Amino acid sequence: MAALFEKGGVETIEDLLYYVPRAYTDWSRIADVDTLKVGDRVTVVVRVLSCDVARRGRRSTFVAALEDDTGAIFARWFNQPYLQNVLEKGTKAVVSGEVRFDKHARRTEFVNPAFEVIREDEAAELVHAGRIVPEYSQIGELSGRRIRRIMKTAIDRFIDGLVDPLPAGVRRKHSLPGLRDAMGDVHFPPSLERAERARSRLAYEEFFLFQVIVALRKLRGATGGPAVRFDWSDEEHGRLLASLPFELTGAQERVIGEIRRDMAGARAMNRLLQGDVGSGKTVVAAAAMHQAVADGYQAAIMAPTEILAEQHYENITALLEPLGDRVVLLRGGMKAADREEALRLIESGEAEVVVGTHALIQEGTKFGNLALAVVDEQHRFGVVQRAALRAKGKTPDILVMTATPIPRTLALTVYGDLDVSVLDELPPGRTPVATAVRDEAARTRVYEFLRKEIGEGRQVFVVYPLVEESEKVELSAATKMYEELKGKVFEDATVGLIHGRMKPEEKDAVMDGFKKGATDLLVSTTVVEVGVDVPNATVMVIEHAERFGLAQLHQLRGRVGRGAHRSYCVLMVGPGASDEARERISVLADTNDGFEIAERDLEIRGPGEFLGVRQHGLPRFSVADLARDSRLLVRARDDAFAFVDDDPGMKGAEAALVRAAIERRFRDRETFIDVG
Repeated sequence: MAALFEKGGVETIEDLLYYVPRAYTDWSRIADVDTLKVGDRVTVVVRVLSCDVARRGRRSTFVAALEDDTGAIFARWFNQPYLQNVLEKGTKAVVSGEVRFDKHARRTEFVNPAFEVIREDEAAELVHAGRIVPEYSQIGELSGRRIRRIMKTAIDRFIDGLVDPLPAGVRRKHSLPGLRDAMGDVHFPPSLERAERARSRLAYEEFFLFQVIVALRKLRGATGGPAVRFDWSDEEHGRLLASLPFELTGAQERVIGEIRRDMAGARAMNRLLQGDVGSGKTVVAAAAMHQAVADGYQAAIMAPTEILAEQHYENITALLEPLGDRVVLLRGGMKAADREEALRLIESGEAEVVVGTHALIQEGTKFGNLALAVVDEQHRFGVVQRAALRAKGKTPDILVMTATPIPRTLALTVYGDLDVSVLDELPPGRTPVATAVRDEAARTRVYEFLRKEIGEGRQVFVVYPLVEESEKVELSAATKMYEELKGKVFEDATVGLIHGRMKPEEKDAVMDGFKKGATDLLVSTTVVEVGVDVPNATVMVIEHAERFGLAQLHQLRGRVGRGAHRSYCVLMVGPGASDEARERISVLADTNDGFEIAERDLEIRGPGEFLGVRQHGLPRFSVADLARDSRLLVRARDDAFAFVDDDPGMKGAEAALVRAAIERRFRDRETFIDVG
C-alpha cells in the first residue's frame, strides 16, 4: 500500500492528509423512495430486498431491489460482481445517485450509485454516501473510494496530532481556521462553504511556507558576501550607444538604469528581465556586460541551446568587439582543440565576455574573475544551474532573462527572490504579426500564399512537433513532410530541414544557409523556438498547432516579424482537433500581447506544463493552485516576507515550527539549493 501511495508522491501520513479532494459530490439530501422523480440526485436509506448477478461474456450486471418504509426502487451496478457479497439480502445501506428511467424495464432506478453499508451504530459515520462526499484522484491501482476510506481512518487517528505551522498573528489577521479544523473540513465537510474555506486556508499555508523559502533566498542574496561595486562609466556607455545603428527604446533605457543601480550597489544584483519576443533584451545585457569588462572583470551569458548560444555569440560579438571587448564561445559541439583554447582564455581572463551553453557550468570550466552572469531563457534552466553559474565567480551579479512572459503568480513563486524588470515596448518598425487559424481544407490556399511570399524574395518557416513518425501519435513528421514539400509542393524553391537530432555542424550549416537566403523554406521542429533571427523570414506555418502550448506558439511566432516586411503566422490545426483546442489557439489570433497569452496559457495548462515537464524551483503544491489562488499568493508573500524581516535568523519558537514544516513539506532539493 505504501509503495502504491509513493507513486503518487504520498510518502508520509502528513502527505496523505494534504492529498485533498479534487471535487465534492453533494449527496446530503435524503428522501423517501415514494417521493423520487426522474432526475433527482438524492440519498435513500434502504434495505436490500433481493439481488442477482447477470453475466454476458466478461461483462456482468449486479441488480438489487431496495426498499424503505414508503416503497421500492431498483439499482444496477456494472462489472462489480463482488457486490453480491456486500449487498446481501437484508443488508441496510445508504444509496446516493441520480434517479433514471429504464425504457426497456419501464421502471425508475439508480445506475452505478454510490453506497455505504451501515449498521445502526455506524449511521453517523458515513463516508461514501448520504453526505457531501469528497472525490479523490485515483493513485495507480488505488481507487478514489479506497482512498476515501483510508483518509477517514487517517483523519480519525492523526488529526489531533497536527501542529499548526502558521503564526498565530497571521491566522488572526486573516481570520483563518486552525489546521485541525481545516483538515477535517477539507476532507469531510459539513457544507461546501466550509470545504472551500478549509481549502483556501491550506492553500494559503502552502504559499506562506514556500514564500518564507523565497524570502530567505532573497535575504541570502542580499547578505551572501561582498559584491563588486561597478563604476558604471557614462563614457563607456556612451561609446556603446554611439556604435548602435538604432536608438534604444524608452523601456530599454529604463531597464538599463535599473541594472546600473544594482551593479553599483554593495550587494550582488539578482534581477529578472522579462521582455516579449523582439523587445531588445540582448542589447540591454550587452550594455551590462560591457560595463563589467570596462571595470576589468569577466561577464558570461548562458543559453539553453547551441543554436541560441551561436546567435548570442554573433550578436554580442557584433555589438562589443568594435569596443575592444574580446568575446569567446564555449559549447558542447566544439572540436577538442578549439574547446581547450576557449577554456584557457576563460581561465586566464583573456576572454572578457563568454557566451556558452551548459558547458559554462561544467567542472572543467574555470573563470579568471567572473563578476556578471547572465542566464537567458531562464525557464529552460533551474535553480541548480543558476547557483552553479554563480559559483563560478565570487558573488557575481546575476541577470536572468526570459522571452517567455511569465504570469505574475509564477514570477512570484519561481523567481520571487529576484527583482523584476520588464521590457514592455517594441523597437520602432516592429509591427504585430498577422495570425490566422486554418484547417486541412485551407492547405492549398496556404501553400499558394507561401509561393507568393517566396516569389517576392521572402523566406518561410514550417514547424512540426515531431522529428519522426510515431505509431501512437498521428502527426505529420518533419522528415517525411520535408521530402513531400521538397519533391511535390515546392519544386521550384529551395527547401531545407533542421531538427534536434542533427549534429551541431549540420544544424549550423542549415541555419547559416537560411540566414544568407540560400534556403527559401525551412522545415523544422521546435529547435527554432528561440534564438533564430532571420529578418527576411516573413511567414511561420505551425503544423498541428493544437499540440503546442500558447506560450510556445507565441515564441515560435516571434521568429518572424523581425524585419521591415509585413509578417504572418498560420496555425494549422489537425483534423482531430477539438473545439476546445481550436478556441484555445484562437487566443493567438486575437492578441500579440505575450503577457495576456501567458496568463491564458497558465489557466488552461497549469504551471507544470506551462514551464515544462518539471521546472526546477517550482514546488509541487498539494492544495494551492497558482492560477486560481493568485490573490492568496500575494497575501501570503507579503506575510512571509514580513515574518522573515521580523526574525531573519529564524530563531524564534514560531520560526522553528515554520522551518520544521518547510523541511517536511518541501523535501525537493531543488527548492532549497539557494537557501542552504
